[in-house]
Amino acid sequence: MKYPFFASFIVFIILFSLRMNRQKKNEKKLENDYWEKELEANATRRKSLDNLDYISIPFDALPMDIMADIPEIQEYHTRLQDLAGKKIVNFTGLSNTELKLAYGAPNINLLTEYDQNYTQLVTLLQSWADAFLTEAEKTDPASSGNLKQAAKSILEYSVSIGTDIYAAYEALAGLYLEDKEPEKLSHLRETAASIRSLSQKRILSMLDKKAQTPPA
Repeated sequence: MKYPFFASFIVFIILFSLRMNRQKKNEKKLENDYWEKELEANATRRKSLDNLDYISIPFDALPMDIMADIPEIQEYHTRLQDLAGKKIVNFTGLSNTELKLAYGAPNINLLTEYDQNYTQLVTLLQSWADAFLTEAEKTDPASSGNLKQAAKSILEYSVSIGTDIYAAYEALAGLYLEDKEPEKLSHLRETAASIRSLSQKRILSMLDKKAQTPPA
């Protein structure tokens, strides 16, 4: 009676060993492929950065006059002005290896700096919009409209430059529904579908649920 069990156990051990060996081979191949690509990237010569998609901050289109006398908002303005004097590029989803292959290994520090400036920008924009939305919650509904419109313009700009911050899409979708503009959700979804980010699927799922929300 023990032999069938013993035979099954032996088969299981063999299959398990084959699976582990296959997994190790795949991992080894991935590791080798990575280092080959990294060696190639490190040997890539410097390339011109003139044609990068540099981001300019459109101060005229942003609500610089709303709550401009509040210290918190003034701080956002100051930081925004500081970023405006720097080069900003969205490299979300691209690894250092991919950047070196595309633009040359000697440029990696500059490219990293440009990407960090981008991260600072979209984070700042989110905080700025959140400040308006928070204040709108404290304000009489009849007079909170300007604050929400200010937040909307900031979030729309942030989305237009490819932010992958979940809260930006969630807040903007909510404002569209509140303003009875559900048709704008489809464009928002198209934009979200183009971002190179791990948060993309979560954002798309949220937008799909928002799109199914019955009109108020």
